[in-house]
Amino acid sequence: MKTLLSVFSFLLGGCGTCQEVTLSAEERAWFATYTEGTRLTFRSNQGRTATATVLPRQEWHENTNCNKLEAGPYQPIFSQLVLRPALPYDAQHRDFVVNIRKHKPGRAGWLTLNVAGLEGDSAALAGGPLARLVRQSCTLSTTGKTYPAAYVFRQGQNATQRGTGPVRAFFWDKHDGLIRYELAGGEIFELAAQ
Repeated sequence: MKTLLSVFSFLLGGCGTCQEVTLSAEERAWFATYTEGTRLTFRSNQGRTATATVLPRQEWHENTNCNKLEAGPYQPIFSQLVLRPALPYDAQHRDFVVNIRKHKPGRAGWLTLNVAGLEGDSAALAGGPLARLVRQSCTLSTTGKTYPAAYVFRQGQNATQRGTGPVRAFFWDKHDGLIRYELAGGEIFELAAQ
């Protein structure tokens, strides 16, 4: 009987309250100041215009039933921002997406940015072979605004092409979001004044 009670106590100990994981202010900054429904305009060095619409931001927790035995004592968070281009560059990877997954408090979340199939992430922080966050100065010809330390992701350097689209590089600023992207063939799209 004592054995049965101790097993039952152990099983009950696997249930209960879990700690909800939250994103830090630094992690939330990756989502910039986008407002749902905003339409972004990009102008190219070849005279073309492209637009993207900000979709509703999604955020949810996993392990909401607090199953400590199978999933642990935390409720991991997943947060996602999607910019939907009016004309897709890649059929399978239509959108421009920012994701952060965070499994434990006190540890950095895993950041992934995917611009029409070109994907960069913060996996280097966790030992990934190719990915790393690189900063570079960027001045937009469309607005004249200079970003002294924008994050840049380039195919083959710190980003991987997951699809067949033409995007070869993109620049991201934590305040203004996607500010520039470059296509194969040399066409460059830069954020226009909003």
